[in-house]
Amino acid sequence: MVISGSERDRLAASPAIDIRIVHPEAQWYRWSARHPIGSLFIVGAIATQIATTVGYFFPAVKLPSLAWPLYTGLLNAPASKYGTAGSFMAGEFTHLLNGVAFVFLFAILLYTKLPFGYGPVGNLLKALLYGVILTVISAGVLVPYVYQAHQGYGFLSFSGPDGWKLPVAILLWHLVYAVHIAALYNPAKAHQAQLAEESARN
Repeated sequence: MVISGSERDRLAASPAIDIRIVHPEAQWYRWSARHPIGSLFIVGAIATQIATTVGYFFPAVKLPSLAWPLYTGLLNAPASKYGTAGSFMAGEFTHLLNGVAFVFLFAILLYTKLPFGYGPVGNLLKALLYGVILTVISAGVLVPYVYQAHQGYGFLSFSGPDGWKLPVAILLWHLVYAVHIAALYNPAKAHQAQLAEESARN
């Protein structure tokens, strides 16, 4: 729902309606405060899917495509031929679960331990730092030792056929993932939205 300027003014002038409660962002954070587990599933699914879609279009900026579902499908359905529907679906399912699981790890285990505070900028920086950590794990371990084992990809995958472009693409992918986590997961905003709702009821 998009509220026009005139409609926003009308709502704000109404004594019975608090614009902070009607706004979609406030609605999301109110719901997140009431459903912390469910909201993490949604955050993980959205952030993973958007980053995955962006990864397929990296060739538009001269970077290698990152088709993580296809790569994961090779591991989860080794009997299926690369690129088949069965292999893709198996890979997509696991890839999506991984993305959701990493959001849970971020929110439950790391969020309060990372620096930068809890304001909007701090929230974003926490997520970006987490994205860099995941990049190191992906480019330093998963690609050279799992997806492309024994192919000579080397330190942080710089020695693969795409050279420096592959680790840069992996970093960009995880930063896109992190930005969308930060956009949807913000405990401070959830708390503020919850307080605004309680205040409006009183």
